[in-house]
Amino acid sequence: MAEEETAERRQAELDFVASAYGEEEAWVVEKATGCHVKRRLALAASSSSELGGAENCILTISMPEGYPVDEDAPLGVEAHLCTDSSSSSPDLRKTAINALSSLISECRNVARDHAGGEAVFAVLARADEWVSADWRDIVETVNADTKDVAPTDLATKQENDVGGLVLGRRLIHSHHIIAPSKRKAIVELAQHYNIGGCYKYGWPGIIIIEGKEADCISYVEEIRTLRWQHLVVRGEQHVTVKDRMELEKARMLPNKMQDLGDDMSVIAKQCKETDLEELFLTSMKIYRNEEGKEDRIGEKISNSVDANNHHWRYGALCHVDHMNDAKQYRKWLRKAAAVAGSAIQIKVCDATAKKPIIIVAVVGEEDDVKRFMKRWRTSRVDVDSAGRPCLERMMTVLIEGPLDWEKNFSSMDDVGEDIMAHLDCSDKEEKMNVSEACLTQIVRAIGGPSWSNEFLSMMSSRR
Repeated sequence: MAEEETAERRQAELDFVASAYGEEEAWVVEKATGCHVKRRLALAASSSSELGGAENCILTISMPEGYPVDEDAPLGVEAHLCTDSSSSSPDLRKTAINALSSLISECRNVARDHAGGEAVFAVLARADEWVSADWRDIVETVNADTKDVAPTDLATKQENDVGGLVLGRRLIHSHHIIAPSKRKAIVELAQHYNIGGCYKYGWPGIIIIEGKEADCISYVEEIRTLRWQHLVVRGEQHVTVKDRMELEKARMLPNKMQDLGDDMSVIAKQCKETDLEELFLTSMKIYRNEEGKEDRIGEKISNSVDANNHHWRYGALCHVDHMNDAKQYRKWLRKAAAVAGSAIQIKVCDATAKKPIIIVAVVGEEDDVKRFMKRWRTSRVDVDSAGRPCLERMMTVLIEGPLDWEKNFSSMDDVGEDIMAHLDCSDKEEKMNVSEACLTQIVRAIGGPSWSNEFLSMMSSRR
């Protein structure tokens, strides 16, 4: 029976790969040594890069005997460049070769974190994220090096150009912040570099820093040297001031790094109260389409964000029939959403009833939400009546598709406020259990009238 279960769970993941990717993107190879999932990744230079071209990388994920049941049998991960990658420059190929160790290390970390359960989707998601974020950072760093200008020198040049000092801010997004050693390093490095700010631990981890631009650059460089599953700067702001006194007046965050706990709404409130809501929204890949605005002391503030990022405009509203192991089920959902780069909300209505109403809302970029949904359908997220891991067969998607933020909200300020209020990742019971009226409001706030209509229709059918 155990062997049949193992084979069934492995096959479910292989079926997912076949359904989620095209034949040229990912495929399965059966060998005497076991089953291997192959994923083609494109390592391209940025449009402004001096490296030029693109490299094709093949990521190989191997399923050892005992996977996914045995905790001592995590997925194996290797990667290599294709020999037919002739469209790149020698410098780009050299950069890609040197970067492969980072890709392999990150994917292996994910595989180890998910040992004892399905991990193929998580590894593939981390690989895609590495290409879109980490690889981009590597290319940009090489570009800066080729110009013989160090990051701190760039900050000095920026200050010389504007004839004053530059106050910098960064929002750093991590897959998670759990280890006490990392939390200690976040605070100690801030003290060392005279950096202020705050951070949220848990899934995901958020660090917001503020200080002299050169010090912010040094802080980010050093914090990146720690071992992270994923760490990327998603938001960046610069404020030009005349002197040190004005720089101190322009600070909006605490002068010393503050631990704000694991509740996303707390750090969201902190940013809202200090007029840094725009910076907070970058943690969820929401960027405002404006070139700049005036800060509180009348100086120009600019946002350095990736123009390729888009507002979250896709979501899914789901009804879950039951959760036998509710705590672990919710934990799995939150971690899977974090890996996919999406936000999730789980609410329970009529919690004291024999069969409470469980609603799950997930929003993000379309590809991220779709991959999360496919993983949800193909992973063992709950247990059956005998306590054995089982697939989710009684989850109903009430509505899935693009979200129309413009119709739901009168301004981006309203979007930010509702995201902070209604996409809270807290697992606290008093926040998760709500009345039907409250749940209707939350559903409408996230997805608009179309979502609330589907929810109310489902509620009517239960009566």
